[in-house]
Amino acid sequence: MEAKDYDGRFSSTHRAHSRPVTLVAQELATLLRLRNVSAKTNAVTPDIIALHEAGLVHIIATENGDAVLALTVDGRVLLQSLGAEPAKRPPFPN
Repeated sequence: MEAKDYDGRFSSTHRAHSRPVTLVAQELATLLRLRNVSAKTNAVTPDIIALHEAGLVHIIATENGDAVLALTVDGRVLLQSLGAEPAKRPPFPN
């Protein structure tokens, strides 16, 4: 069985956005909490739904009714641009 997003789309779907994303503090905090690991939850909050609609978080429904949250490529890029995740750079010479 392939994992699907909460909205029924396949989780590997990448969504391109033509408008900038604006986040409130709670949404940014949720995004930062997800930067290193996926999270399992049984409550999908408005913050998570907003991040999902912005294309920053995948909501993957499990068979037992829970949801697994994971950052999308866009979510990782946004965190990197904010300096929250280290960018893949060659090391500086000593």
